[in-house]
Amino acid sequence: MAKEWRFHRLFSPWRQLPLLATSVMLLVKPGMVPAAGFTIDMTQPDGHALGEAVLFPFDRHSVPFRHGLQLELISAQRDAANPVLKPGGPDAPDGESMSYYGTVLQVGDALRMWYLGRGKPEHGPLRVCYATSRDGFRWEKPALGLVAYAGSKSNNLVDLDFGGRVMSCNVLHEPDDPDPTRRFKMFCEVESERSKNQGCVAFSPDGLRWKPSPRNPVIHTRLENTGLVKRGGCYYVNGQNAGLDRAFQKRVLLTLASYDFEHWTDAGALGFRRDDVPPRPAHLNYQVGPQVHLGAGLWDRGNVILGFYGQWNAPLHSDDRRDMRMDIGLLVSHDGLFYHEPIPDFRIIESREEGWRSVSPQGDPPRLAQGQGVVNLGDKTITWYSIWGGEGREGIRAAWWRRDRLGYFHATRTPIEGQTWLDEVKPHFISAPIRLPAGGGKVFLNASHLSEHARLAVEILDEHFRPLPRHTAAECVPFRDDSAFRLPVRWRGGDVVKSAHPIRIRVNFDGLRLEDARLYAVYVEALQAGVSP
Repeated sequence: MAKEWRFHRLFSPWRQLPLLATSVMLLVKPGMVPAAGFTIDMTQPDGHALGEAVLFPFDRHSVPFRHGLQLELISAQRDAANPVLKPGGPDAPDGESMSYYGTVLQVGDALRMWYLGRGKPEHGPLRVCYATSRDGFRWEKPALGLVAYAGSKSNNLVDLDFGGRVMSCNVLHEPDDPDPTRRFKMFCEVESERSKNQGCVAFSPDGLRWKPSPRNPVIHTRLENTGLVKRGGCYYVNGQNAGLDRAFQKRVLLTLASYDFEHWTDAGALGFRRDDVPPRPAHLNYQVGPQVHLGAGLWDRGNVILGFYGQWNAPLHSDDRRDMRMDIGLLVSHDGLFYHEPIPDFRIIESREEGWRSVSPQGDPPRLAQGQGVVNLGDKTITWYSIWGGEGREGIRAAWWRRDRLGYFHATRTPIEGQTWLDEVKPHFISAPIRLPAGGGKVFLNASHLSEHARLAVEILDEHFRPLPRHTAAECVPFRDDSAFRLPVRWRGGDVVKSAHPIRIRVNFDGLRLEDARLYAVYVEALQAGVSP
């Protein structure tokens, strides 16, 4: 039978072109759907292949389809020993105040923190200090012996001089950089004679001895940065760019880009905002209303970026910042440019009474300030923050979740955010297409509250939602544990999934008490071709 082809005409908007150039012919075979939408690609051939993809329920790109499920987010627990890093003594470079407008990186088995400290006024402005930890809760300030301060080099100051006051500090570690002197990169907001709250960068072989770029300041706009990430060979720094002298009327999340870390765009991508713009009533006072404070500190998980942003909530009747409250919210991005909030205004880290001043009869609303740094250690996911304003002198604090359990899907007959299910169709969700490497992949679940009557069954679909043989829900082996951070998924034919074409993952909720089961994350681990799993 001869194959039938159909022609579809797209008309050009350029009317001034000759008639023959005003249309484009597309050849489309019946039943053929052009590829579209978001795909998780684990096959990158350039040495940057994704070793593991993580599907969080709150990531609407990675998990676009669901039925009968509700999303719940989980607020972090604040560590009972807070603050976990306290100011030093009278002659210490952080003796007067300290702020986590900084970064925590995991390098090998150690956690390394760069934060801002200030000592006595006669000893100079805010500077970059350094601390280390093994568990994220007990920190040490090593005597680096690099910089003289108050007559001594026995302090934790890194060797860095921008010629002014450092207002924020993002550090990126690239151990594969061919230039060993640039394997640590830093982006700072600097206030000096030369730089008016503009971005300055520096490079280091070890994260301790830094050389500022001769091009500083590297941006012309004023940016109070918090987030730094590299995606697809491009660096992205985000922060707050607000006020009539900074291009936006209110605080918004703005991102600038660079391919060499020294030449940055002056134009920014508006990634996320909370303030009202017409036709909603707009309030022009720079200090009032909901805003985004300092952009978002970022956690790059490979196929998805999680952002932790400052929820500036100031009353409309007062521009006194002492009346403002600030919690930390959750954002999601896939490109480092544009962000969405899974549940608007949800407080992923609640301030509650932190920073409440006893000297004020009514107290002051609590205000938290985020930096960049989230790590998985053992059974915990840990991040850090400080108190914004005068009470920030108390030190840097830790908050944590159970590992990767920032939110979950569950079934409910009384949904608010989600939907209930039809009796004929059990609750389930389906992932975006995933392109596996030649060696295939394995699937794991982060789940809890499982039982004989609250079951999860995983099946593999092709891109067109058709079950793949030997990987159906009926062939999925029941889980033995009722709760685990990494439950291996097995089918009767084995646990390795291979396909030359993109696959989707479907997770089904079933049982008499299917409402009990909670699903926090799905992991897809890439396997190398020729390597025994």
